[in-house]
Amino acid sequence: MSEAGNDSVPIWWILVFIVLALGLGAIAVLSVGGSLIAPAGALVPVTA
Repeated sequence: MSEAGNDSVPIWWILVFIVLALGLGAIAVLSVGGSLIAPAGALVPVTA
């Protein structure tokens, strides 16, 4: 591996982080019995 551009983050690191974040988010939602396709309105408690 070349040492050029040490101060820049490779794009694949960003992609891996996004995939892991989405995966963990999906697991968290499913673990509490939620739905991944729930409408945005159902995610915000309505206090009218």
